[in-house]
Amino acid sequence: MGMGTPGGTRSYVLGLSRFLVENRFGVELITNGRVDEAPEGCAVRPARLDYMPSSFRFHRNLRRWATLANLTGVDLIHFQRPDDFAAFLHLNKLPPTVCTLHGDPWSGVRRRRGKLLELAYRRLERKALRRIGAIVAVDSATAEVYSKRYPLIADRLHIIPNAVDDSFIAEEVRSGDGPSPAQPPVFVFAGRLSVEKRVDRIIAAVTGYPALRGAKLVIAGAGPEEERLRRFANGLPVEFVGQLNRRELSALYRRADALVIASEFEGLPTVALEAVAVGCPVVALEGSGADWIRRDGLGILAPSPGGLSEALAAAVPLRRQGASIHVPSKYTWSSVGPQILDVYRRVREEVKP
Repeated sequence: MGMGTPGGTRSYVLGLSRFLVENRFGVELITNGRVDEAPEGCAVRPARLDYMPSSFRFHRNLRRWATLANLTGVDLIHFQRPDDFAAFLHLNKLPPTVCTLHGDPWSGVRRRRGKLLELAYRRLERKALRRIGAIVAVDSATAEVYSKRYPLIADRLHIIPNAVDDSFIAEEVRSGDGPSPAQPPVFVFAGRLSVEKRVDRIIAAVTGYPALRGAKLVIAGAGPEEERLRRFANGLPVEFVGQLNRRELSALYRRADALVIASEFEGLPTVALEAVAVGCPVVALEGSGADWIRRDGLGILAPSPGGLSEALAAAVPLRRQGASIHVPSKYTWSSVGPQILDVYRRVREEVKP
């Protein structure tokens, strides 16, 4: 299993790893940089000791790591991006392979890196998906995009959602959780501070709407946009708290009126699952991968970034008037983990001589 920058993908890998270890499977994490929060029982094998933000440079390190010697005794490899498989293309024989699609990276690569690197990513993706044994999409929208783009993978494509640890369910919403009724609204953004997350639009929505006068935005995360966002938010009721661990984030969600997501694209955001698990509603954009919150009554969807302010204002009464906000059990690892194991078993069966 590969993992890199902090964010939803890392949470997915760590949650799946905990599930596998608890079910007596051996797990090795091949990482981009050090990982301090790996579950006990997991072996961490960094392909690069220091985190490398450039995935293309990281792939050079991963290619040096990807040798038959390092793969001895490995029964299955689970990738988290199709292009990570590119580092293994020089090997003719590999263990069974699975790849999870956390949304559609094309738009993000182009937005952050430009059209030339987007084209390079597309070539790597095509090569990888031809050889990967099974592909897991975390939401139906991602599955639809990829099945249209690559019709030949349709019989290898599975829709299995993101998940949160069952301990989130065990941490029931406590009496006294939630924002103080006498205080102005508090909203949270949690995630990577990169351009496609549109955190500047969230700042503007929270601080520039009369009905939200006095509202505060807490930004948890780090990334290449942080310096620009700090300048943009100068003098506004915005607090940057940096990277937080799971317990710290949980405590932040418990005090907030809503988690806000304004990404140009997402799969099924793990932060949204973690927020509703402790009673915090979600405000997101339609088509962002969080459409399920409206179906399950767990938040408000805005039709566009221009509608975020109204959606935020509409979300405030949800929690303050006692709406039941909780994560559906189908989004926990006790439900999702066995579905992943079933994919593993199928892929291993298909490569048996």
